[in-house]
Amino acid sequence: MLGIEKLLEKILHRQNIPKDQREEFDLDIKTKYVHGLLFYNSYFDQVAKALGKDTVCLIVGGWIRDRLLNRPIKNKVDVDFIVTTDPFEIVKKLKNILGKGDIFSFEKEKDVATIIFYEGQTRYRFDFSYMDISDIMSNPQLDFYDKEKEIIERVNQDLLQRDFTINAMAIVFDDALGMGASQTVLFDPSGGLEDLQTGIIRPVSYENIQKDPVRIFRGFRIAQQLDFELDKEYEKWVKKNKELVKNSPVERIRDEILKIFEGEDSYKTIEKLISAGIFQQIVPEINEMIKIKNQGEFHKYPLLEHSLKTVEYMEEFLKKKSY
Repeated sequence: MLGIEKLLEKILHRQNIPKDQREEFDLDIKTKYVHGLLFYNSYFDQVAKALGKDTVCLIVGGWIRDRLLNRPIKNKVDVDFIVTTDPFEIVKKLKNILGKGDIFSFEKEKDVATIIFYEGQTRYRFDFSYMDISDIMSNPQLDFYDKEKEIIERVNQDLLQRDFTINAMAIVFDDALGMGASQTVLFDPSGGLEDLQTGIIRPVSYENIQKDPVRIFRGFRIAQQLDFELDKEYEKWVKKNKELVKNSPVERIRDEILKIFEGEDSYKTIEKLISAGIFQQIVPEINEMIKIKNQGEFHKYPLLEHSLKTVEYMEEFLKKKSY
């Protein structure tokens, strides 16, 4: 059994020292256990009432990642759930229980329903995505334990369709409920916990990135957000496949870029995107900017570097204004 307290101590210690001074550490992780209370949120008790007794529910994605890192919860709380009954019915019930919230649903690879509500200045967003297990539950040839095994396999299949390994971990929702919280298995089929230890952004698979190239921008943004490094092999792959981003919806690319600018040291991330040849795919004028080296005696830097310095100095100015 994994001693989660010792693991967290190692992860947090490593993230609190400069990158160039971080020591690598190895931990033999097979079955991974965490305590559900680590992931608890006070609104989960209301979510439990909306689920109903026949729903299997898991918490997945960024909430799991951020709680393992003990990242501060600010004014945005985003939690992703996997559920085995109609997600839209769940968010409708949750809205009635809360007495507030806006709900909507959309289809991606699967049905997803969302509720957004506010408590003071804090915005909550709960996404519920559907996982169909009806074939498993209705199979008369499977006993209880066989069904449990098949459901676990389907959960792992779902996680293996996600973007990056550190976002592809899940726990059972019931094990994160307040006083009933208990030690639970961490579903982690792609080795996200190991990558969380070493501070690496690694894709679950390159095929998953090809299917949704906006994830290329997301990988750079998450690396900026967490102060992680992109996997070296993945960086090489991105440079070779940079034109994939041209196939992405411009609205989603816009949203990712705006999130990059919302974070600290955004100019460094933009510089990395340009170095990888990614940003030029959506702003081709950058290629012309790169060519302009000498701007005359009144300009210290080449044009592109000058533009990035402008972003850097603006960030520094805004930081001082916020103190």
